Amino acid sequence: MKKLKGDASMVVLSLFTLILIGLLVEFVFFHMLIVKAAEGVQDDVVFSNLAIYKNVDQNSLSLDDKNLKIEDCNSALNTFKEYLQKNMKLNSNLDSLDDSFKGTITINEFTIYNVKGNYVEILTYKPQDNVFIKSEVKNKNENIVKTSDNVVVKNTSIHTSISYNVKLLFGQVNTVTTSVDTDIVK
Repeated sequence: MKKLKGDASMVVLSLFTLILIGLLVEFVFFHMLIVKAAEGVQDDVVFSNLAIYKNVDQNSLSLDDKNLKIEDCNSALNTFKEYLQKNMKLNSNLDSLDDSFKGTITINEFTIYNVKGNYVEILTYKPQDNVFIKSEVKNKNENIVKTSDNVVVKNTSIHTSISYNVKLLFGQVNTVTTSVDTDIVK
């Protein structure tokens, strides 16, 4: 009987190639899953941001229809949290109810930019102290106001940034940050 050379190496090489292709397919699948989840979270944060505009100061708006501002920043933050809980299916501690995320959602940034003409009032939430810090820019044409995402503030705007942990391949966990700017034009 004649011995065929190289047959075993071809089998091993084929098996190795199949394993590599399987790992690649699994990696692509999990990457697409994470991207889809991140896009969903982005939408949830945008919708939560937009809900804040129900806190526009109606008295100021009734006096001057171009004066869109949010006076009560604590109510605005509570509105954001309320809608973030509903949109992302979170409990009152901002933990996931359906294990979509691992751990607690953290609000890293919450900033309100009230714009009237060239004047900009900036209300920045400091989560470690649970207070809002007020600053102002008298002339936004001389001192260009930008959000932390480097977006120029032209109208009354809200900037938020949250972070959360996602489960990856082989039980690993990665922290992801989602940052959103919304504005309202009248």
